[in-house]
Amino acid sequence: MKFKNLSKVVGVTLLLALVVLAALTYWHPGARTTQSPSQIQNRRSIVRVVALGDSLTEGIGDTQKQGGYTGRLKTMIHQQDHVKVVMHNFGKAGDRSDQIETRLVNSRTQQRQVKKAQAIVMTVGGNDLLQTLTKSVTINQQAKLTHQLGSAQTVYQKKLKRLLTTVRHYNPSAPIYLYTIYNPIYVYFANLVQITNAVNHWNVATKQTAGQFSQLYMVDINRALSVGQFKTAAQQTKLKQTAKKNNDGKLSTQNFQTMILASSSTDELNDYLSSADHFHPNAKGYRLMTRYVFKQMQAHQQWLMK
Repeated sequence: MKFKNLSKVVGVTLLLALVVLAALTYWHPGARTTQSPSQIQNRRSIVRVVALGDSLTEGIGDTQKQGGYTGRLKTMIHQQDHVKVVMHNFGKAGDRSDQIETRLVNSRTQQRQVKKAQAIVMTVGGNDLLQTLTKSVTINQQAKLTHQLGSAQTVYQKKLKRLLTTVRHYNPSAPIYLYTIYNPIYVYFANLVQITNAVNHWNVATKQTAGQFSQLYMVDINRALSVGQFKTAAQQTKLKQTAKKNNDGKLSTQNFQTMILASSSTDELNDYLSSADHFHPNAKGYRLMTRYVFKQMQAHQQWLMK
């Protein structure tokens, strides 16, 4: 008899525990979607994304042939947000900011797709900076480099403003997600601050210009792609010591191009960059770029709403 009573007590206790657990699970904000039914109803079933830019948008260096960050972004949005994604990639290797704008102005196809886009992603600025650096007689002459960069930066900001103004002319409201540039040779010349500073200043100029436009969000990949797997202070220190031994604190235009950009070596110190050219992201690098832009797109989701 006592055993039966005990069984009833245990049974009732378990039932109450399950009810309480179910109630907590239902009411706890972390256990349910953060979107109300009306919000879910107001989501688009098809999202149109346009990618403008240079070789990073084109997907150069992606040995997995998934279209760089654009192909991966299309897949990620579809899987995470459960919508169909129409992606138009207008990236072209080698293009500077003014050339990206010229192609847009001269292409009815690009204009039509930009007008219809719910979101616009862009890579720009790397080739503008590279043009300045490769013109430098000796990059390690800081005074000369600083002067050249100052002049080039002013010109670049004007070109970038013109490009963004043109994009906004065709589409005044779609959010723009604009990537920063990174230093592809950092792991080889970690001891030289000239290039690191140049990239940082270039990104500051980009952000200043971008700040003049509404619904424009920066996607900062500079540090992540520049340092690669060398993230800790100890790794950075060792990297700088090794670089100092290898380059003796000097970097000329000739060895800048020969040792890095035109290298035929199959080895690459940076795990996120292509071993074919030591410049563009590899598949791992493009996955990183995809995660970073997707995070910004999730933080600013107006593109997903009707």
